[in-house]
Amino acid sequence: MAKVKTTRVWNGLPVEETTDTDTGVIELRSGSFLGTQGDLLATGNGKGKWSYNDQAGFRRRYNNKQRTQGKPDLKPEDFNKKFFTNGIKLFNNDRAAVLNNNENYTGVSQAVRNKVSFAENGIPGVKNPETGEKNNSQGNGVEDPDKNQGEEDSDSFELKPIAEKPIGSVPGQNLRYPLGQIPDLGYDFVTFTAHEYKAAKNINQLTMSSTGADAVAPGTERVGGALETISLPMLPGREESNSVTFGSDSMNAIQAAAGKVALDVLNTFGDKGLTASLAQFGARSKEELDKLLAGPGENKAAIIAYFAGQAAQAPGLMTRATGSVLNPNMELLFKGPNLRTFNFAFQFRPRFEDESVAVKEIIRIFKRNMAVQRSATEMFLKTPNIFTIKYIHNSGEDHPFMNRMKPCMLSGFNVNYTPDNSYMTYQDGAMTGYDVTMTFQEIVPIYADEQQNAGGTGF
Repeated sequence: MAKVKTTRVWNGLPVEETTDTDTGVIELRSGSFLGTQGDLLATGNGKGKWSYNDQAGFRRRYNNKQRTQGKPDLKPEDFNKKFFTNGIKLFNNDRAAVLNNNENYTGVSQAVRNKVSFAENGIPGVKNPETGEKNNSQGNGVEDPDKNQGEEDSDSFELKPIAEKPIGSVPGQNLRYPLGQIPDLGYDFVTFTAHEYKAAKNINQLTMSSTGADAVAPGTERVGGALETISLPMLPGREESNSVTFGSDSMNAIQAAAGKVALDVLNTFGDKGLTASLAQFGARSKEELDKLLAGPGENKAAIIAYFAGQAAQAPGLMTRATGSVLNPNMELLFKGPNLRTFNFAFQFRPRFEDESVAVKEIIRIFKRNMAVQRSATEMFLKTPNIFTIKYIHNSGEDHPFMNRMKPCMLSGFNVNYTPDNSYMTYQDGAMTGYDVTMTFQEIVPIYADEQQNAGGTGF
């Protein structure tokens, strides 16, 4: 695909854009009429420079739209200022969106090669896949030209960001296996989208929960900007397992009595202060001890033996003296949720060169995004990127009869380069097959209130 056509409405004026993915040149034309191509108005060359092809015609069309909006005509110098400040910024963004999209090239290798060339030639907005730098509006490669400095929250504790070394991710890149015509793939598939891990920026964001109008699903607040997306066919073995942790817990009569005293003392302290709480401690302790010693004679003997054993550091004294133990009142109690793990296994058998290149890049993307990142000074290590995983029905929508997943970390990734028990390559060295296994773990647990509107079979 060499030329991609898009449309931009600039201050009410429709402009047809044609971007050449081989040269990086963008042409602006007036709207076509009855199949006839519109007039060429302006051109952005392959080095990011702009020039008019029909300045008078461009300004005339612009002013006609201005009049329909009740706005005054622009003089030539005013139109030039408008075009070279406001206009080309928008047109450059449109061109960059086309050039950065791997779907607009015949293969991954061509996409990488062309984008590196466009970035080095200074086309604004193009991201260099080799360095990870993105050209700013002047065509210079910088680490993050689009980063905005928001207003500071005076009530927040702002953490100083730590710059990390670029890892070469390509936002918007969409790879798939096997190669086919989207959306007519004809089968269900699963998508893996890498995201930057978004750490808390101030002390109010350190917890994972939120309420009210700003409430978000737990885990999603850690999902940063989307990077690469990989689409792979649905294979057998898709399953999920949900579990929570329960454990036995014991509380004998003496522990229960001590618990009652502690609760009463703390309640008294909260209401009446230290003096009243100390008095309450003495009174309630005597009251509970009297209850324990009351009753049949064996109760008193057993309790005395128990306390004597505690004083002598001989816990078995009570059993030796009375032949009994305190009833532990054992009960199974909830301990906490568990984080789910998902395993995936894919067999890649590339059939031609572009598919071999795509498989190689898919493996690199997974390995790159799961790897630990280093700060620029190498003093700190940063959290790897995380993934969102979706099962997609062949209709293009989320699968209506399968489970949903929270954001995940890729905790394990294995590649077998000789899956058929023999070493085989194509003439260019590409492997004839790869077997890949992956282990993902959700970063937050599942809660009951999230199941109702989760879709499919729920989380």
